[in-house]
Amino acid sequence: MKKFIFIAQVVSVSLIWLFVVVITLWILNLISLSIDLNDMPGASVGISIVAIPIFITLASILTYVFIGLQRGKNKG
Repeated sequence: MKKFIFIAQVVSVSLIWLFVVVITLWILNLISLSIDLNDMPGASVGISIVAIPIFITLASILTYVFIGLQRGKNKG
């Protein structure tokens, strides 16, 4: 059972970082697409200024908690 929980935690951390990378690439693609179409990239830039740091922060917190749980388990 402990092995299953560890695998679920690793999958969770991996998926959140995959999600962050995909969202970041998608937003950067939106910005480049709006520039190519001679459109105002303001909305895409505004979204990226808010969204990308939030997703990176949430992924970092999840990773920090996962590593802390593993260190706590190894000490105990």
